[in-house]
Amino acid sequence: MVDFSTARDTIAIVGAGFSGTVLAAALLRRPPAAPTDIVLIERASEMGRGVAYAAREFPYLLNVPAGRLSADAADPGQFLRFAQRRAPRITGEDFLSRELYGAYLQDVLAQAERSAPGDVRLVRVFGEVRRISPGGAGLLLEIAGQPGVSAARVVLALGNPPPGLQPWAEAIREHKAYRHDPWGLPTDLAARHSVLIVGNGLTMADAVSVLTQDPARAPMLHAISRRGLVPLLQTEFRPSALRGDGEALLGQAHSLRRLLEMSRQLAREVEHRGGDWREVVTFVRHLAPTLWQRLPAGERRRFMRHLQAQWDVHRHRMPPQLGARIDSLRRGGSLRIHAGRIEAVTEAGEQLRISWSPRGRHDDRKVSLTVDLIVNATGPDYALARSTDPLQRSLRAAGMICEDELEIGLRTGPHGECIGSDGRITPRLYYLGPMLRAAFWEATAATELRDHADALAAHLATAP
Repeated sequence: MVDFSTARDTIAIVGAGFSGTVLAAALLRRPPAAPTDIVLIERASEMGRGVAYAAREFPYLLNVPAGRLSADAADPGQFLRFAQRRAPRITGEDFLSRELYGAYLQDVLAQAERSAPGDVRLVRVFGEVRRISPGGAGLLLEIAGQPGVSAARVVLALGNPPPGLQPWAEAIREHKAYRHDPWGLPTDLAARHSVLIVGNGLTMADAVSVLTQDPARAPMLHAISRRGLVPLLQTEFRPSALRGDGEALLGQAHSLRRLLEMSRQLAREVEHRGGDWREVVTFVRHLAPTLWQRLPAGERRRFMRHLQAQWDVHRHRMPPQLGARIDSLRRGGSLRIHAGRIEAVTEAGEQLRISWSPRGRHDDRKVSLTVDLIVNATGPDYALARSTDPLQRSLRAAGMICEDELEIGLRTGPHGECIGSDGRITPRLYYLGPMLRAAFWEATAATELRDHADALAAHLATAP
């Protein structure tokens, strides 16, 4: 076990993707008063990138323009200036590469480290934390193949969980024509090939962009989801055009129906004045944590069942250039969007045969489709009970963390403290990341996670 110093406090952050990196930078900028080691632990080969901003052969685009992606709330133009140092003609409305954003996060961390006081230091550790348990006055972190770490406080910043294995995929999970990881797609498919992408969200759009990068060799593409909804486009709108405390909306938080009616009315009014409905979505998104917390449990379930898909396509939007490509493919017939449910997938030699039920069909007849490749683009599976992550599984088995009643995230306290299976706060263990959606619903965007990181850093800097 690594004991950095008995005279120093130790804060361990497990995960150095966006959340862990931004939290470490915030702690370095506004550190605790006592001498402190901030131990940042990452299982990948680079810090500051995670899965979302990894360096890849294909230039995946960010879904938000450069002017709205600063990792420091006190400096809204920080990322834009970073990008302009590389390409001066970039504007705040440009959609840049995710790889560039990863380089920016690495720079943010490096600058924060350089400006930190001498008695606060950043310790980088590369390895996979397999287990966390109480020990001494804090927690002990077991790292695969390495000495452990003793820390006074630990923050889980594990990023998005991987997609879940769908029931139909159990029998074909090892088949070479099935890709559970939507990031590792082949680039040598010919036009005679066919591909089914399962999921119609932003991950589908990314997969389409990879598979069609050579238009002359682009395969025939199909995409399927239960409702067949595709993300809408980003536009140049004023994200702060609507002002006010939203009290009229908040006052209707007892009824999902009333919230929907008022939001639609507000969008109509904004568009009548020449505005953009996206202004309303942004306004509602800022109120979402309070709305979510005020909604009764039954209304939350109704939202998940009936409105989540509609909210997602309006809230999580595509860059215009990616949307234009998808529209062109659909008009040309080389991308077909389906609404329905996959019933079974069977092997057909080197191909896979899909049997699925179209949405709205009232008979029992199924549609059959045979393809050369199936890509799982269903997005993260937030259900803790189905997690394949060894650390999350061990923490859940030990009762140190637990899922919420809707199985969309982790139960947390007011400062991000993990809540255990006994309903009590697990001492000295915190969580930061998208599974905060259990308490806040909106906790996936960079700016939202940045704000949560700032709040947690302020708490950790003063907590005993």
